[in-house]
Amino acid sequence: MTSLRNSTHRRNHKERSQLAHRAKLGFLEKHKDYVKRAKDYHSKQDRLTRLKQKAAERNKDEFYFSMTKERTKGGIHIKDKGNAALPTDVVKVLKTQDENYIRTMRSAGLKKIDKIKAQLTALADLVPTEESKANGLDTEEVEILRDAGIISGLSRKYSNRHVVFVDDDQAARNYVRPSYSSNSDNLDVNNKTQPVDLGWIELDEKRRSKRRKSAPNHGDMDNVNSADDFVDFDEEMRASALPHRQRLLKELSARLVRDKQMRYAERELEMQRLMMGKGARKKVSAPEKVDDDNDSEEDEDALDARGGRPRRTSSDKSNETYKPRVYKWRVERKR
Repeated sequence: MTSLRNSTHRRNHKERSQLAHRAKLGFLEKHKDYVKRAKDYHSKQDRLTRLKQKAAERNKDEFYFSMTKERTKGGIHIKDKGNAALPTDVVKVLKTQDENYIRTMRSAGLKKIDKIKAQLTALADLVPTEESKANGLDTEEVEILRDAGIISGLSRKYSNRHVVFVDDDQAARNYVRPSYSSNSDNLDVNNKTQPVDLGWIELDEKRRSKRRKSAPNHGDMDNVNSADDFVDFDEEMRASALPHRQRLLKELSARLVRDKQMRYAERELEMQRLMMGKGARKKVSAPEKVDDDNDSEEDEDALDARGGRPRRTSSDKSNETYKPRVYKWRVERKR
């Protein structure tokens, strides 16, 4: 019988709402509302009972120093940390010490950067020509060398453009760029002239060959007996030097980023120290995120070609650097 009663369909239970003619009396309280209100009331009564019990059982001789140090403001307990603010002069001295420490560490880092640059400069055929990409330098490594100043960078301010003015569109279509091959041919012909006799004693071909054979060889050069062997030896030396060069380039890139961040930190500390001094000043620019350390203006032609849009750069978020803010102080007459 019980299973039959449970299997049959039952009417869903609905809470009775307030009647229309009793709407002026407000919301009709349900049983669950009464339960919540009763639980809240009894919890407050229990807390008051426990507080009364603690007050009755309190030890009158109990004392803590925090009883005299603690204070309230508007009925709200205020916790004092205990550290007082340092004077302005002391803070300026501390910021000066921090600035000097950063300057010292930056100078030590610059010496290491110069040492790495000297090692990279000493490597033969560091940057290959456009015709032969033998050394396998990618675009990122070339940018690192340009940032370090080892190779000449591309000028953004001035572009090598030659503007030619013609009369009409037809002349522009028929215009042919002048070739400079004739000038280069003349230079090659001039370079192939006979050498100038400066009084040096030149050896005959036989003596030269004897000297080459009698010259002592070092290390792996003992196995080099022909031009093909020399080429193979050169390729092996380049292959062995490639990991060393990549390690130097990676270290150089990291040290350049660290030097830029320390330089900006040094400028920010100097700015904070000057802001604590006297004198009226005006903010020129706020701190801004930069992708590279190019303070020069961008080429206007390249900006117009992109339609005024900023250059897209793929930079790692871990290497984000912010330029310090810039302030301008009012010129005051010195006494």
